[in-house]
Amino acid sequence: MNCCNHPHPYDHFDVQGRWRPSQLRCLIIGENPGSPESVYFYDPPESYERDPVKVRRGLISNLFELRLLHAPTLEGFREAGFLFDHAIRCPLPKETIDKERGTARRSLNAARVQEPEHLRQAVDRAHIVWVMGHLACNAVANLTDEFPRITRQITHSPYPGEDKPNSRFFVSAYLTRWNVQYWPNICAAFAKFARLRWD
Repeated sequence: MNCCNHPHPYDHFDVQGRWRPSQLRCLIIGENPGSPESVYFYDPPESYERDPVKVRRGLISNLFELRLLHAPTLEGFREAGFLFDHAIRCPLPKETIDKERGTARRSLNAARVQEPEHLRQAVDRAHIVWVMGHLACNAVANLTDEFPRITRQITHSPYPGEDKPNSRFFVSAYLTRWNVQYWPNICAAFAKFARLRWD
């Protein structure tokens, strides 16, 4: 048990042992795993085509279409060098996350991402880091001076895109059911960013 009085899904699903790639080409940082009842990103679905986890479905299907994955599965995601983690690993009620997200958007002072030490090793190791959502932006800004501590309007230009010229950080809105129509554009912008740095 820990900070949220629930086991973290990251530990329950042994992400460190089972899903961390040997070469970390891209760390993707989301916001949080959802509520305690939510299906976790690394809990493999019965069908990827009918995947109930929106961010997983959006990432895997689009990255596969863009030929960044050899297979549209979690195994393919890992083998391509991707790792997905959260700014807040705790499963929390939607109302709590909405409040934290609002604070992160306005003032960069969301309480639960002030000391995101669980991300440090992966952020340091990753060739590139996809920072997805306001809470992730807030967490990474608190973790490293490479990522300026400024407020960002992540649904407006220049995002989705690099945080600043020649940065290894790519910034976008979170992939949710509200922005499904933009998933291909967000992922295509990421693919362009990644290929310039991987080639």
